Amino acid sequence: MTNQTADVVIVGGGVIGTSIAMHLAMIGSGRVVLVEQGHLASGASGLSGAMVREHYLHPTLVRMSMEARSVFHNFAEVIGGDVRFRNTGRLQLFPEHDEPAVSANVAMNRDLGVNIEMLTPSEATRVVPQLDVSGIAVCGYEPDAGYADPVATTYAYADRARTLGAEIITQTPVNELIVSGGRITAVETADGRIETDTVVVAAGSRTNRLVGPIAEQLPITATRVQMAHFFRPPALESMSTIVIDRSTGAYLREDAGRGALVGAEGPGDLSEFENPDDIPRNADHEMIESLWRRASMRLPDFAAAICRGGYSAHYDMTPDGNPIIDQSTNVAGLFYAAGFSGHGFKLSPVIGRMVAELVLHGECSDHPVERFRLSRFADGDPLLAEHPYQGTSHQ
Repeated sequence: MTNQTADVVIVGGGVIGTSIAMHLAMIGSGRVVLVEQGHLASGASGLSGAMVREHYLHPTLVRMSMEARSVFHNFAEVIGGDVRFRNTGRLQLFPEHDEPAVSANVAMNRDLGVNIEMLTPSEATRVVPQLDVSGIAVCGYEPDAGYADPVATTYAYADRARTLGAEIITQTPVNELIVSGGRITAVETADGRIETDTVVVAAGSRTNRLVGPIAEQLPITATRVQMAHFFRPPALESMSTIVIDRSTGAYLREDAGRGALVGAEGPGDLSEFENPDDIPRNADHEMIESLWRRASMRLPDFAAAICRGGYSAHYDMTPDGNPIIDQSTNVAGLFYAAGFSGHGFKLSPVIGRMVAELVLHGECSDHPVERFRLSRFADGDPLLAEHPYQGTSHQ
């Protein structure tokens, strides 16, 4: 790549960066260039559990997830491409101490228009007959939830962005953001310089490597998450509903036909790393055994599953578990879209639009983007749930 110019440069080729590129191109922001150090979706995006749901614990997030869910249900018509979305439904299981919070959150979600209901444990077994609901007091069921292919989704955004005139550059690390006179002037890559006055950094846990030396240090921590793959035994082959077990901190969804993906998000399951490149690629043997045990507690037939190994990914966690969508107060023309804390995939259709509108207009037309400002942490105004669930670090 020889030196070139762009109106906007996006750094990061995951599901968030490609969605931003597509929406910027869609609303006519001039020449848009996305730069990714590896292949598209080669970071956290490609390893996502890729679940799509609307049940959130804050009204702002509920409204955003409602818009995103509608896009995933109609992805081919709205954006284009086959992201292999499957509408499976999603069942959450809660112990007794969470019952008041479940009641309040389900009511709030329903008031906003989410198709969600509270179920008794016996009613939950009509949704998933194979369940053992011992120790479960109440359940939440979203029939419109499901999951998609995170790699296909990332490429679909990128393909649409290219169709709209954006350029996608991969296998090209960004070495430095160039600042002059208090504003962005260029992006220095391994293959040349891109002169620009606007940069959006959507590089997940690696965001601070670029923005820390020139602007603000964002409160983002690379946090390891572990998952395991299994072949389901015949007794569970008919099961398609996603099961989130809040009593054990584990979740299970179908994967690739007979497969199952089991993950862990309990308080003791997530490990912080200072360097996201140091996070192991494989899951620990002890964690795979733990996931197997936890899945078998709720689905006794899962004891006969065949383990196919495990892997590690990472969340770019913030103190309140919600993203930072903002522009720098120290460097003009520098924007952040990072810290998604495990929510990036499911919100990606709406996040891309929100960031594009922030870049072009300084605000979002219908969602309060200021709730995701960086200064909320210093202001003592984090984005927190009024009725959080206990014993989980990932709301």
